[in-house]
Amino acid sequence: MAKKSKKPSLVEQSTRREFLRKQQEEQRKVQARNRRIVISVALVLAVVVIGVFAAVFWAQAQRGAGGNVVPPNANTDRSGIVVNPTLAAAAAHKVVVYLDYQCPGCAELEKTYGTQLELAASSGTISLEYRAVAFLDPSLRNDASTRAAVAAACADTVGVYAAYHDQVFTNQPQREGDGYTSEQLRNVFPAAVGVTGENLTKFQQCYDSRATQQFVQGVTDAAFQAGITGTPQVHFDGQAIDPTTLPTLLASLTTPSATPTSSPAGTPTPTNS
Repeated sequence: MAKKSKKPSLVEQSTRREFLRKQQEEQRKVQARNRRIVISVALVLAVVVIGVFAAVFWAQAQRGAGGNVVPPNANTDRSGIVVNPTLAAAAAHKVVVYLDYQCPGCAELEKTYGTQLELAASSGTISLEYRAVAFLDPSLRNDASTRAAVAAACADTVGVYAAYHDQVFTNQPQREGDGYTSEQLRNVFPAAVGVTGENLTKFQQCYDSRATQQFVQGVTDAAFQAGITGTPQVHFDGQAIDPTTLPTLLASLTTPSATPTSSPAGTPTPTNS
């Protein structure tokens, strides 16, 4: 005769129900967590897609804006401005600096090495080119990189390019994204470098009409095409170098054994970017 199974006690039944309840609760937590992960990933992807479309839209909008005045000291392919045009052709070496006027690392580079670079340029030791791009405008949601580069290119039309360039970086806002005011770019900076009278009128007309904006867009496009995706970058005779080697490199240029320390394109700035 088959033996009857023992009926679970009330305690055992209660324990089992509690176990099942906890198991179901844990499953609900796992499902909720998975839903949050999926939603978070979807939101991140949405932000990335929106950012890409915003950057493309901004770039396209800029292409038709402003004038097409080329600064007098633009290089031959219009991808930058030569700081020392009267000495550049005879210089044995060429230094190119890619920069964005809103880039904190670029301001630090200028503060640390700018004087040495411009002294080497003024002595004819190197040909020096600044290539001011507008990479940061879309991400910072302003147009300060473009306006500052336009103003610097306009400064070249009145013969104060390097001095104006220095002023822009000296007065870079402490908080990235605050940008430059038109009052600074149009009045304060030119006054600081001695632009007055007819030259001031010429500069302001250039800035007000964004006469050099197509040139600035061309510099930005050329940088992208050259594989430049971040700033600052320094190139010596066509080769990307570590900016921290500049003092030693510039000091050694009078000897035939000068050899730069190379680094991959996109070398991080000495402090930031």
